[in-house]
Amino acid sequence: MEDSEEPPDKPPGISYRIGNTPFVRSRNIASSIEPRRLYLKFEGGNPTGTQKDRASLACLRQAKEMDYDALAIATCGNFGASLAYLARGFGLTAHVYIPANYHTERMDEIANFGGIIHRVEGTYEDVVHYSSVEAKDSGWYDANPGGDVNTKASLEGYAGIAYEIYMSLGHVPGAVAVPVGNGTTFSGVYYGFKVLYDEGETEGVPRMIAASTSGGNPIVKSFLSGRRIIEDLPPTAIKETSLNEPLVSWHSFDGQLALDALWESNGWATYVSDRELIESARNLAREEGLLVLPASASSLAALTRYAKYVPRGTEAETFVAVLTARKPYARPRPRV
Repeated sequence: MEDSEEPPDKPPGISYRIGNTPFVRSRNIASSIEPRRLYLKFEGGNPTGTQKDRASLACLRQAKEMDYDALAIATCGNFGASLAYLARGFGLTAHVYIPANYHTERMDEIANFGGIIHRVEGTYEDVVHYSSVEAKDSGWYDANPGGDVNTKASLEGYAGIAYEIYMSLGHVPGAVAVPVGNGTTFSGVYYGFKVLYDEGETEGVPRMIAASTSGGNPIVKSFLSGRRIIEDLPPTAIKETSLNEPLVSWHSFDGQLALDALWESNGWATYVSDRELIESARNLAREEGLLVLPASASSLAALTRYAKYVPRGTEAETFVAVLTARKPYARPRPRV
């Protein structure tokens, strides 16, 4: 569903037309894997090129309603760029905290959008904690994952992905694959399908497929180990690269929600190597004309593997890969 309600004081050139992202049937990639109906949900169609715009808009509306004038967010790049871009229309200042060793290409965008950049030593998880403390001490809205208030807003924002998939297909697909880092997007997509089911719109929910990096993720690790309660990884156990940064994690802030979604949907999870991320991204560009970040292509890599276990000739063969970020980065042109 397109979310086009705009703040009355938004600066010119900022688009709040978020949602209704491209949903296309794969003709070329699908022919090389088991399912005969593969669909691609391309979240790169949002203003800053990622699904984060959905959560940003929901959190900013909440922050404005609560009379905040600034916010704090720890980021690998995408969420920070999204919040900095959209915050101007709400009259909020975005303080964006980025781990000092991260390789984000969005630094210039964040600064150009008016975000105040803070480089902090430590892992992403360390920077989330640091920025949350800064937000509390400074009286800012804490937009980081894991908090009850902003997680609820984010889930409702990401639920729109599920609603749009259902409206486009006219039925619930057999499986929906989503890249997994903190687990917020994954949980939000499941939440959307669960709302449809609970309201009697559908007869069930899709099998949720969690795709993450072989560099380490506690959601996938806990699920594959048969755990119902998520367990953190030792910080020294993760292997972070410039490709897997959006996915790698020793502590997933909304991980329990994502783990619950996996079990409740009779889901499936797998790790994807950096090599597979690159190959899947290249395949999408070559075969479907979609330019995505390698980490975003993890959903397609996971579905390719999962397809081998699905009986042919059933509606369960309808698969959807949620592609969460476009490439290359560029300041989006305003949509009118």
